[in-house]
Amino acid sequence: MNSLKDATQCHYGSQYSPLNSNFGESARWIRIQIQSDRANTESFAIRVGPYFLKEIELFRLTAKAWISEQAGSRLSGSQLHGNIGGYLFLMPPSPENMNTYYLKVRASSLTHIAVSAHPWPNSNLRSSEHLLGIGAQIGILIAIFAFSLVSLGLSPSTVMARFSVSVANLILCLLSGSGILAIYLFPQEPLLNELIFNWALCLRLGLWIWVSQAFLTTYKTPNWYKTSCWAIFCLVGISMMLIGIGKSNISNGLMLTGIILAPIIQIIAIINTPNMRRSFQTALISGFCISIILIILAILAVLFPIQNNSQAPIYLSRLADFVNPLVMLSIIVFQNRLVRTELTEVKTALTETQLRSEYEGKLLKDRRTLIDMLAHELKNPLASIGLAIDSLSQSIDTNNAHDQRRLKNINRSILNMDGIIERCNLMNLIDQKSLPLSSSEIYLRTFICETIENLHCDQQVYIDIPNDLIINTDPQFLQIILSNLIENGLKYSPTSCKLRIVARPFTADHHRHIRITISNPVQQDLAPDPQSVFQRFYRHPLAQKTRGSGLGLYICKELCTLLGGQIEYQYINNEAIFVIELPQ
Repeated sequence: MNSLKDATQCHYGSQYSPLNSNFGESARWIRIQIQSDRANTESFAIRVGPYFLKEIELFRLTAKAWISEQAGSRLSGSQLHGNIGGYLFLMPPSPENMNTYYLKVRASSLTHIAVSAHPWPNSNLRSSEHLLGIGAQIGILIAIFAFSLVSLGLSPSTVMARFSVSVANLILCLLSGSGILAIYLFPQEPLLNELIFNWALCLRLGLWIWVSQAFLTTYKTPNWYKTSCWAIFCLVGISMMLIGIGKSNISNGLMLTGIILAPIIQIIAIINTPNMRRSFQTALISGFCISIILIILAILAVLFPIQNNSQAPIYLSRLADFVNPLVMLSIIVFQNRLVRTELTEVKTALTETQLRSEYEGKLLKDRRTLIDMLAHELKNPLASIGLAIDSLSQSIDTNNAHDQRRLKNINRSILNMDGIIERCNLMNLIDQKSLPLSSSEIYLRTFICETIENLHCDQQVYIDIPNDLIINTDPQFLQIILSNLIENGLKYSPTSCKLRIVARPFTADHHRHIRITISNPVQQDLAPDPQSVFQRFYRHPLAQKTRGSGLGLYICKELCTLLGGQIEYQYINNEAIFVIELPQ
């Protein structure tokens, strides 16, 4: 229905229902009937809003014919009827008591059209209330924006910066949608105001998601969350391009879909984000639930208006415009409070850790002092005992096997005690991290053969090492590692079995390394625990009667780390296998 003749002859309902389902623009006809007493009424003020309605035409009957007056956001801002928040038509009363006017508005099915009529000039109060509502809405948002800028200056954060941009865009949307920009800033460029309004309207969704993302940046969100956010951003970008080429009917459908889906996506992502405080999770979900409830109520109020209350969609829209930013701001304040609480907890834990570290450092220092003192006090008597045994051995009959065996056992015990003291000293130096490295080139096969000769176990070890294999490392540390592993292997192997040493070069991460494998047969009930074998003072429960300090393998592991390598233990096919990997 496009002609006035059709409009005057059709039947009008009391409530509006959507005209089409594709969100496109179409002509809507509204019949306005005002009953008045001509003697007491000079004229009528008919207000039509909102301001962003593109084409408006009001028809009134005169004595000669129907005449029309035009308005709309696509006309110049200096037009006669343009007013903040809508358009004002001043109509003289007709000779009859019933004044009938026909209003033709071109708008989409999602646009709420507010029409009101009051006597003029007695409608000043109504006009002031209308302006007061818009001014209060913009004023509240400006106050929120100023607060966000102050907070951003005092405590910069990503979420507050994004929130400030979002509120600024919302203010721009209201200024352009209410006509303030068109009337006062660029009255001769109505299309520019329309474009700014529509783009700012689309950006509201994108910026809302952008702010919501900032709340979750410190958490491990579901894998699909980032993709879904980018999908919303793309939807906003496509909608803005469609508006630019005049396809607003398509963009309206896309934006409505995004507006409904965005809060749902956020809520599902929050529920599936681990390690989030329950209180913060509840605050976020509550905020997004409030947002989606307000959005749905505003859409329902437009599509299914309440009878005799045409202002309900306007009130709901204004409520959503400042409630949503307030909810976001409240969540930001709550998050900042949680962050401050967490920082306090971290500082407390750090202080406790520092005190514990100082206490443990003191204990370690006392232990080092005690070990140094004991080592000094024990070494001197052991040296004296050794000299006494040498003197005593010269005066004892060499043919007395019993006495010779006793002297040999005493010498072995002295050597064992001296070895334990040396291991304790070495452990002390490792703990102090005061072992200097002195690397040199070593022919590995020759070096291992010399180590075996010093241990007097040539016949109990099998060697498989290339003669020309060279390693650049600290010879003293390597000798301690090999000696401990060889002695340990021979100590727990059956007497008839041989210990096997294999060394080969290999390349890892473009660097050359050497792998040394030392293996020996061990009964299953005597095999060490892989989880504990390199721990300090660890000894197998069935090996307590065998001499040892439980420090040898711990020292091996620490020295391998110091040399830039590693050592691993495996028990395979009744064999204890130690694998050393060192840089070549």
